[in-house]
Order: sequence, then structure tokens, then C-alpha cells
Amino acid sequence: MKRQNNRPDRAAVTPTRARSWAWIAWSLAAVPPAIGYFAAPETDATARAVLYCLVSAGSAVALAVGVRLHRPRVSSIWWLLALGQVMYSGGDVAYFLAAAQGESSYPLLANVLYLAQYVFVGAALVVLNRRRAPKRNTAALIDTAIVAVGAAVLWWVLLVAPMVTVPGVSAQDRLLATVYPVMDVCVLAAAIRLLLGGGVRQAAQHLLLGFLGLTLLGDAAYGVLTLAGSFTDGGWPDAVWLLGYLALGAAGLHPSMRRLSDPVEERSGATLFRVMLLGAATAIAPAMLVVQNLRQTDSSDLVVVVASAVLFLLVLGRMAGLIAAQRRIAITDGLTGLYTRRFLSETMRVESERAVRHGSSFALLLLDVDHFKTINDTYGHPAGDRVLVEIARRLKDACRGTDVVARYGGEEFAVLVTSTVPDGLDCLAERLRDRIGSTPIRVDGRTAVGVTVSVGAAALPPHAVSPDQVVKAADNALYGAKRAGRNRVVVGDPTRDGEPTVAGDGDAADPDELELRIQRWTHTVIGALQGRAAAPSVPASMVAGVCAAWAVMRTPRLGHPGLSREHARTELRRCRGVQFHPEAVDAFLSLEAADAVGSTPTAGPAPLIMAR
Repeated sequence: MKRQNNRPDRAAVTPTRARSWAWIAWSLAAVPPAIGYFAAPETDATARAVLYCLVSAGSAVALAVGVRLHRPRVSSIWWLLALGQVMYSGGDVAYFLAAAQGESSYPLLANVLYLAQYVFVGAALVVLNRRRAPKRNTAALIDTAIVAVGAAVLWWVLLVAPMVTVPGVSAQDRLLATVYPVMDVCVLAAAIRLLLGGGVRQAAQHLLLGFLGLTLLGDAAYGVLTLAGSFTDGGWPDAVWLLGYLALGAAGLHPSMRRLSDPVEERSGATLFRVMLLGAATAIAPAMLVVQNLRQTDSSDLVVVVASAVLFLLVLGRMAGLIAAQRRIAITDGLTGLYTRRFLSETMRVESERAVRHGSSFALLLLDVDHFKTINDTYGHPAGDRVLVEIARRLKDACRGTDVVARYGGEEFAVLVTSTVPDGLDCLAERLRDRIGSTPIRVDGRTAVGVTVSVGAAALPPHAVSPDQVVKAADNALYGAKRAGRNRVVVGDPTRDGEPTVAGDGDAADPDELELRIQRWTHTVIGALQGRAAAPSVPASMVAGVCAAWAVMRTPRLGHPGLSREHARTELRRCRGVQFHPEAVDAFLSLEAADAVGSTPTAGPAPLIMAR
């Protein structure tokens, strides 16, 4: 039998103050050696090298301490960054040793270690971006590609092309002059992907982006100054690099680094910052053509033209994505995910023209949720929203992929069915009505509401000769279904006089009369409760729920006879204190026994309330 591990989490036992202030302590500790590097005499190369490496290697130590201190959810990201910084510090040591020995050429070992840093940092950023955005975001990828291509053009024209074409440079130096900018662009692309991601910006993210930006700026400055022959140790590029090391160590020690890899909700919209960034990136290519013209050289014109074409295609793809996203928002109902009424109308016009050309037909079904107001009044609007969402799901499951299912109004839905035989329209409508009303809809953890719909249907041809007539015929049929007692199907035909055909049988009273009776019962029960001195205050919605439940149980409906008085009383007592307020149930049953409430006409159904 394994012994229980009672060892506490190290992050939990570490003093909170130490974890919160560690990044500030590192920042203060790194400043003196950084200042000392520039204050030391140029002749004392050893002291300057030690002070510089103390900051660069210290950032790797800070990252390792941060991992042990804060226990991030994905520690591999920070270990990769630490390894990358170790490689960079090793490259610095190799560079300073070669300089101390008087070697004129750049040491190969230093180049290998510097390039290894790019690999580890790039891998860390890839893992971080995948953790933060596990789902594919095409818009963010296109934006990243636009910025990366623009930066690649800038690096090529200002750094790569001049270094490659300058005479007197060895093949190794030409290769490295190409590899370093390429690696910088790759790291920049990963950094831009992190910058454009969603979620709340955390301090660790800002510090990490600061490290990447300062490192890339220092690399670019080093390349330009080297090309001009004016780079010297101790210049301002070294200050930029040292400031980047400080930011990296602070990012690893900041408490927010623990949550940096948590998934976030990505942004794909055209924010002002994103538009300005993409605009600047796309302007780089024509700006480089201007630079080429001022230099009176055309060595990079082909590269710039190709990059401009790539940027044009990327921007075009981005615009197409924005248009598609806006259209998707415009034609989709925000609550149910169904199509909107406007999209339904546009599709009906297209189907009408196709029907005229090819002699085909289509049908429109309008569905209205019965007694939806009672659900909202009894359980609240969030419960009503859950009912609408579930009805939308059942409609989509019951319809074909070619059918258009839309939210027609508040609690009204519409289904546009193409290539439908008019003779089978009533069967199709009955199938949808039965699918929705067959199973109660759960509105919270323990309450389920039986919901029914009334359906009005019409087809083209022969029931109508235009989309407007189809809508009018279906709407009249829906009104007929509501008047006939709800929870039934009516097929409209404006070409015939008389009432629409009702699918179903059974006598029905005016449902409005039943609703008036429920309101009167509610007022009567509330009055009785208020007359009791010791009775607690019972919300009116609770009383209305009891009255509506009694009406549902006692009222006959299609295929379901109403319950007897004794059976209905038993059901109310069973729900007493579980679904309904006990005082409301007791007051109603007392008044019902005295025939003061509870007499119902033959009417259509209200929501069926069930509980477990």
C-alpha cells in the first residue's frame, strides 16, 4: 500500500513576499554590473567581459529560480528560454576570449552558440503560442505573416544584400550574414504571434516581449554598424542587449509567469493597433523601393517586388476573412446560432426564382413556442433563453443539411425546406412538432419544462405564387394553429376559402380564456396568502407557477387527456417544497377544494412542468 504523500507544495510554503518581490530584486541586482560594464576602462577588457557575462548569465539563473519559485503550469517554456540564454552567454564568453587573444576573425564557436540560442528561444515561443492558442486562428496567422514578410524585406535591403554583395568578405561571413537575419525574422514572427494573441496582458508577457524586441533591435543595430565599420564594444547596442537580459530575468521571476501559458480567447478583429501595425508592415516594401532608388541601385528590386506581391495576396486574404466574418455575424442569431430572418428572406427569393425556372417547389414552416411568456415569468429570462437554444438544437437535428433553419422572431422559428412535395408537408411539420415536444427541456439542475410548439406551413406551388404569399399563408396557418388550441399543425392554402386544415383532433377552447383564468387564480391565491397574518411573503411568480401547472394537468390536449382532480392534487403535493413554494401549494389546494379556483375549460396546453 502506497504511503500518502503529505509533502506541501514548495510554491505554497515559499513566503508570498519573496515570490512577489523577486523580480524587483533581480532588476536592482542587475543594474550595478550593467553600469559597471560601461564605467570600466576600455583597457580592462577582462573586467568588462566579466561584468557583461554576469548580467547575461544571471538572466539564465533568474529563469531557473523563477521556475522553482513559481512552479509554472508549463515549465518547459522557461527552461528552453534559460537554455537559450546559457547558449548566448557561452557565445559571449567565446567571443571575449577570442578578442583577448587578439584573434581578428569572429570565432566559429561563438557563432554556433549564438545560433543555438535562436533555436531554443524559437522553440519556447512556439510552445507558448500553441499553449495559449490551441485552436487554429487563420486571421492571426495571416497577420503574423504580413509583419514577418515586411520585416524580411527590411532586413534584406538594409543588412543581407549589402553584406552579401560587399567585396572582400569570406564565404563563411556571407553565409552568417544571411542566417542571422533569417533567424531574427523567425523569432520576430513568433513574438508578433504572441503580441497579437488575446487575453489579458500580464506583466510577464510584457517583459518577455520587451526582451525579444530589445534583442532584435540590438541585432539589427549591430548589423548596420558592422556594415558601416563603426561597431565597437561598449556602444549603445550593448546597452540594448543588457536591458533585454534584465527584462528576460524579470519575466521569469514575476509571479504572473505561472499563468502565461494558460489558454486565452484569441482576437481576430481589426483593432486600431492591429490595423496600424499591418499598415506599417505593408508600407515597408514600397519604402524600400524608394531607398533603392535613392541609393541608385536595383540589386534587391526583384526581392522587393516579389515581397510586395506576397503582401498584396496576404492582405487580400485578410480582407476576405474579415468580410466573411462580418457576413457570418450578420446572418447568424447570437443566441441560438441559427440563421437570421433577413438571411431567410434572401434565401426565399433565390429559391422562388429557382422554382419558377425549374418547376420545383419549396415550403416554409413557422413555429411558435406555446405559452413562452409563462416560462419567462415563472423561471426567468435565462431559463427562457435555454429553452430557445434547446429548441434550435432539436430543429437543426431534425432538419436536413440543405434546409434553412432560422430564428424568425422572439420565440418564433422558421424552416425553409427545398424540393418538398406539398402533399407531405403536414407529415413533415408533425415530425418537427413531435421532435420538439417529445422530451421536456431542463431549465436548471433539477427542473424540466415540457415545451410544445404550434406550426403553420405553406408551400410553393400550389399554395402560393410568390415568397410573400408563402409567408402570408404560413403566418395565417400559424395563427390558425394558435386559435385551434396550440400544439398542432395547420397547413395554409390561400387558394381555397375557409379555415386552414388542422392536423390533429379534439375540441379546444380559446387559449386566451385559459390564460385569463390563470391570472384570476393567481390574484385569488395571492389575496388569500396576504390575509394570513403568520404566512411568509410568497413571490407572485411562485403562485403563477402553481396555477399554470394546475391548468396544464387539468386541460386536455392533443393525444393526452387532462388529469383528474385527485391525480392533479397528488402531483402538486409531490412537488410541494421541491419545485413549488409550499405555502403557494397549500393555499391553492385549499381554495381549489372550496371551488374558488381551478375550474378549467377545454383548452390547448401550457408548458408541462416536471421535476425530479
